[in-house]
Amino acid sequence: MKNFYRSSAPAQTMLLVALFLTLIFSLFLLIAAYGRQRDKRKSILRLSVFLFFLILLSVLADAFSRMTEGLAYRTWLPLPMWLLWCVTFAADLLLLWDMAGLRRLGKQALSRDSIKQALDMLPSGICYFTPSGSVKLCNRQMDSLFRTVAQSDLQTLAELQDALSDCDACSGVICLSKEMQTYLFPDGKAWRYRQTGVKASDGVVYTEAVFSDITELYNKNLELKAQIKRLNAISRELKWLSDNALILTREKEVLYAKTKLHDDMGAGLIAIRHILNNNQTEEAANAVEVLRRAVSAIKYDNAYPQGRSELDRFLQDAGAIGITVNLSGELPEQEELRHVMILAMRECLTNSVRHAGATTIHIMAENKGDSASVKITNDGRAPETEVVPKGGLHNLYRHVMACGGTMEIQSKPGFALTVVLPATEEGTK
Repeated sequence: MKNFYRSSAPAQTMLLVALFLTLIFSLFLLIAAYGRQRDKRKSILRLSVFLFFLILLSVLADAFSRMTEGLAYRTWLPLPMWLLWCVTFAADLLLLWDMAGLRRLGKQALSRDSIKQALDMLPSGICYFTPSGSVKLCNRQMDSLFRTVAQSDLQTLAELQDALSDCDACSGVICLSKEMQTYLFPDGKAWRYRQTGVKASDGVVYTEAVFSDITELYNKNLELKAQIKRLNAISRELKWLSDNALILTREKEVLYAKTKLHDDMGAGLIAIRHILNNNQTEEAANAVEVLRRAVSAIKYDNAYPQGRSELDRFLQDAGAIGITVNLSGELPEQEELRHVMILAMRECLTNSVRHAGATTIHIMAENKGDSASVKITNDGRAPETEVVPKGGLHNLYRHVMACGGTMEIQSKPGFALTVVLPATEEGTK
């Protein structure tokens, strides 16, 4: 087959055009691969292909120009046409394969556009500022939030800080907490602002500003506050009901004791009459003693003190039902602790009369500075079984727990109730 110099002009022209297109394709690939691939061997190969076709095209184009003008030329490359075409097609295939590899690499690698697109898809508002304070990278959410706050585009970090400090006065954005930097926007969403420094690989420190959506947490906090408010109201109602239950229980027990004394008085009168009729002196003395105690209890009840302290009323109630109270020590000054201890004393008073048949109860109160305690015993019968808190004792336990104290019940060898309450600063003054 003829070489390039002996071929026809149309064949030479077609080959030169193919070589020129291959050269352009090689140059384009060389530019496209610049900075995207770190494999030096491929970079050298691309540069070598480009220089080879540049030299080949220059030599053949110069000879073609001289042949066209009828000038003398040199046959630098007396290669057959088929070999030149094979080299051209092989180079084109190599460039196409290389181009496909760059395309696959471009889909896998991160670019500026891909980073910006990924940043725009984030639900949080994010912006990076240069050390001078100008915007380096900002996503759409941050742009939208800043326009709501300042009605302008974000340009510098100082603008963002000034807008957040004056947000209450300009755009309807409410600052919920300056310490936590939380803001409520007009659309009902709550956002928290955070600003930190980020150091890049080149050592430059950028400022990262982030708005995080805390709407769900904000709504849950509002619901929690509403529930706490309702629970406080319910707690007050329960405390009122518990106090009333204790009062009703106390009145019921006192009424039972008074009724028993009235019955004893009536039985004593009948017994005295019967004994006097039968001249039984010793039994008459015993009946008179029972009658005397009943009358004394009624006398105490009629002389019930009005306007006196809760402790005085307790002692009066004990005397009204014929119970002697031995009180040692001092009760705490704090009204709440004092009230709980007197409730415990009343509960033991009624239980000792009703279940143990006691005539005396012993109360030992003690103040230790950081706590106050009271221990209550009686001279009645010991419980046959283990005492389990129920009824009045259960209500008393709830009051003790509400004050942060402890309650201990002893059944053997005799009944004893111990209540320990923590003394607050108010109570120790």
